[in-house]
Amino acid sequence: VQLKKDHSLNTHNDIFNSVKKLLLFVGWPRSCHSFVGSILDGHPHILVADEYFLMTKLRIGRLPIQRDIIFKALYNSSTSSIKNARSMRARTERMKGYSLLFEDLMQGQFEDHIDIIGDKAGAHVSMLLYDKTYNISKTFGILRKQLRVDIYVIRVVRNPYDNIATDSVYHCGLVKALKEMRSLENTSLLQVPKTALSGSAMGYFRLYFASEKVKAAADKTIDIHCSDLINNPREEIIKLCNFLEVQCSEDYISKCASHVFTEESHTSKLINWPPEVKESIQSRLDSIPLFKAYNYKLLNL
Repeated sequence: VQLKKDHSLNTHNDIFNSVKKLLLFVGWPRSCHSFVGSILDGHPHILVADEYFLMTKLRIGRLPIQRDIIFKALYNSSTSSIKNARSMRARTERMKGYSLLFEDLMQGQFEDHIDIIGDKAGAHVSMLLYDKTYNISKTFGILRKQLRVDIYVIRVVRNPYDNIATDSVYHCGLVKALKEMRSLENTSLLQVPKTALSGSAMGYFRLYFASEKVKAAADKTIDIHCSDLINNPREEIIKLCNFLEVQCSEDYISKCASHVFTEESHTSKLINWPPEVKESIQSRLDSIPLFKAYNYKLLNL
């Protein structure tokens, strides 16, 4: 039995009776979290809202911590995102290279019941930890009790140099210039202020340490690297299914794998990197096991 995620079902609380897991994302902006969340939303027993900012709303008191209210809010957010296909296509155009709308998956539908419900808003969850008075462990404890769920966390990791480069480009208002360079296949490098690159690098590591605190407070966590997803899509999708402890059919796995983009977007290769900035970033990356596979020399920066 297939049920559409429709507002007419809002009063039927029984569709949430089987929910046992709350899924959250942590990490950095523009790191493929939306893509991973979208393919998971296409699973017949998983619902993932598109940037509802659940944890932020709970933090500022805009939403009470009540099971039915929160689940309905996430449900309605997912419904709105799928119904508004034009909005998703607009996001696709900005992301250059992959789509968030998969007609052959069950986005906007589920079969019989929902086992996992979640929200893909990775960077915003991590940013909550900027407030040193915020106790994520206490918040998760309350959610476990009130929602009767375990909390699962996914962190998607993109090449740090690409994250830092993209962030600095956005903060300096150079997005248009970057897009023009890509469209014209310009061989010159974009000049980004050294201070902007250093500031974005500082922000990157700040988000890393914040995400570590979120993961430490969760019941179960996993790191997914964009490069692994691109090079071995089937294996990574199966890894996600095993992590979430849900059955994934061969049909679902194959369809998800077919939507994975074929190559990474390396914004880092399009800008000029001062040597001292590269060395400073690399020194910090080398001290963190999560980043052992990343080195600016491999990117020929």
